[in-house]
Amino acid sequence: MEFRQLRHFVALAEDMHFHRAAERLCISQPALSGSIARLEEHFGVRLFDRDSKMVRITQAGELMLKSAREMLSYAARTENFSRSLAEGKAGHIEVGFSGPVLQSGLDRVILDCRLAHPDIEIVMRETTSQNQTDLVRSGQLDAGLLNFPVPPTGLESIELFEDRFVLCLPIGHPLTSHKTIDIELLRDEHFVIPTRDRAPNTHDQLIGACAMAGFYPHISFESEGAMSTLHLVSRGLGIGFVLESLARIALPGVVFLPLSQSLPRRYAYFVWNRERIAPGLEALLIGIRHFASSQKSLRQRKRTHPSVDPLPERQ
Repeated sequence: MEFRQLRHFVALAEDMHFHRAAERLCISQPALSGSIARLEEHFGVRLFDRDSKMVRITQAGELMLKSAREMLSYAARTENFSRSLAEGKAGHIEVGFSGPVLQSGLDRVILDCRLAHPDIEIVMRETTSQNQTDLVRSGQLDAGLLNFPVPPTGLESIELFEDRFVLCLPIGHPLTSHKTIDIELLRDEHFVIPTRDRAPNTHDQLIGACAMAGFYPHISFESEGAMSTLHLVSRGLGIGFVLESLARIALPGVVFLPLSQSLPRRYAYFVWNRERIAPGLEALLIGIRHFASSQKSLRQRKRTHPSVDPLPERQ
């Protein structure tokens, strides 16, 4: 049995006239008759009663008609899906992310891609930046949204935006009266710092910043991530360094202050393995590249027309 025979069967059942059905199918009437005969032989039942004057579908034909239409509909959907898959408009992709990266509008990029391409299933998995690079390299993730001082080696990457560390203080802390903070003033404070197991690069960088200021920080809490740091600080359990992008979160009980020292910049990157392009990833890359371009233009405008951009206070 061939799908074209099912199409012939459905067309004849709808027209109940060999000549009209053949014209609609753009085939000859003898070809249509032969196709129906072969289909009846394949099924082992008579689908139509016909003579020189009329064509009438049999009871068996009526029962077969619904199944034939369902099979043709499924075949059409499969064909359309395979075409979308080949064109990168369908697929399943798994993308890692770290919390801070999504705070600068990238969540909108993901949502827009889902709306524009409903046949692309995008699964987001939160994990550390270092873990993302390992998972993308091994093929367990298709891409990652991460935060590093430099792009990870061995992967394709798009720089999304710059970020910097700022100080996070609980509301009412004496240091909140300052406009900027010298790290040296923090030597007697209790810190909330990400655990080295989850974020070795960030942990070492922040410890190193304190060491450069002449002290080793008193660590009261080692957090599992930036959001944990914010919550612990908001409860007055210490102070912490977080990325400026997190200052956009409306979390009550914390204040963000810029640092006098210039700590190494951090950068958000979209990374993927060019040896393993998952169906649907190219569609997401279009949105990512557009976002990166808009962020680059914004940075250039700020350099040309610098302005004071104070960090928001969360109360």
